[in-house]
Amino acid sequence: MSNPLIPVITTRGLAAVFNGQNTGLSAEITHIALGEHGRTPSKNEVGLTKERMRIPVADGARIDDHQIHLTGLADGETEFWVREIGFMLADGTMLAVWSDTNPLAYKSAEVPLLLALDLVLAALPANSVNVTGTGANLSLAAWGEQLATVAAANVGNMARHVELLFRVNDLEKR
Repeated sequence: MSNPLIPVITTRGLAAVFNGQNTGLSAEITHIALGEHGRTPSKNEVGLTKERMRIPVADGARIDDHQIHLTGLADGETEFWVREIGFMLADGTMLAVWSDTNPLAYKSAEVPLLLALDLVLAALPANSVNVTGTGANLSLAAWGEQLATVAAANVGNMARHVELLFRVNDLEKR
């Protein structure tokens, strides 16, 4: 897993968690906003200070009552240092914001940025936020398993070739 981000829950985000009838809790994170302005975030923010792109959540999984694992893929020609992240609800409300003067990552025009974020929402009631993703399954753990399988197959193939070379060399010596 990744390092958890502990964002500031926005005032509007907190209000959005409670449904219109105040009979329950409901919020769906659907997008991740990325920006380049590092600062100390505030609960009164309604959007990023310098948003550069907004991407759909690819996949999400609940780690525990207050922690959610999110993945997304930032692609395209835009280049910037990621110093602020907004977690956006289905209705466009920014639920939470994280920012730091030290960049989290660099979004290059040449290489897509795969984001794997663990979002800690300890300030909200347990299980009050869900994730709606595209189902793209960008889980680094899944990719790790696939890469390990391919690597094992390659190593097995190389071992067979080395054994074949030994046999050929042995035949040539005879």
